[in-house]
Amino acid sequence: MTLPVIGLDELTAIATPDVIFTAVREALIAHADGRTSVPPPMVLEFPDHSGDCHVKAGHVTGTPYFAVKIASTFASVNNGLILVVDATTGAPAAVLADEGMLTAWRTAAAGALITHAMTPPDVDEISVLGTGEQALLQVTWLRKLRPINRVHVWGRRPEAADRLCQAFQDEGITARPDALEAGAPCVITTTAARSPLPLEAFRNAVHITGVGTDMPGKHELPVELFEHALILTDDHAQCLHHGDFGNAVRAGTTDPTADLSVGAVLRDGTSNPHLRSIADLTGVGATDAAVASAVLASRLPSPTGREIDFRP
Repeated sequence: MTLPVIGLDELTAIATPDVIFTAVREALIAHADGRTSVPPPMVLEFPDHSGDCHVKAGHVTGTPYFAVKIASTFASVNNGLILVVDATTGAPAAVLADEGMLTAWRTAAAGALITHAMTPPDVDEISVLGTGEQALLQVTWLRKLRPINRVHVWGRRPEAADRLCQAFQDEGITARPDALEAGAPCVITTTAARSPLPLEAFRNAVHITGVGTDMPGKHELPVELFEHALILTDDHAQCLHHGDFGNAVRAGTTDPTADLSVGAVLRDGTSNPHLRSIADLTGVGATDAAVASAVLASRLPSPTGREIDFRP
């Protein structure tokens, strides 16, 4: 058997933002509806080499492919691949040699979708905590959905915060390394923190999206934020096990049944009488499968002879 290997250049041409947004949104809705198969993720840690590797799998019911993904980060450099498998025969269909970028894009899309849904429409000011690739992507992908005119940046290394501000300036967005002083109404966290980020960065936040706490031991959001907040999770069990929602539950600041599904909110919307909403995103294997299936459908005939449809 010779599997097609699709490299990053071709994937970049196929996996447009519209393709990614549609696949991620429909996969999150399917997950909320119970129309997915998603086993618990596996994490390998390599502390001697400043690295970790996440293995996730998933399938959206009724779609022709499932996916198994390897996504690694060593010394802040991402890499990985996705194996796409025929869901009717179990035969491997293709390898997506994405160098970790499909994971980065689907994370950016998931964050942008729920941040846009939960942030008041007149808000065009964002604080981003973290200075890596995902910090840039969360804002630039959110900007595809709504105007973003001001970004406040926080990072533990001032030089990294300055570089990210310059990257935003290059995108035409006013950016300053003053997130702790600014207290923006929307805050996005993208760090690998193992202790809570500075509480003052959230003092005026009406919505918070956290994407960095994606494995046991990480902890971005101060647990005090969850008290009396509207809490959204992409996967209840994952977020309870190793998300910031779980950290808050174990600290006693919220109840283990207090969360709503991100997918349900994207499907139905929600009114928010709370002072604050928080989206805890740990990354769902069904979104990887949906993105991989959508990409493969643009390149190969569907094994079922029909277009991929994520809707029920």
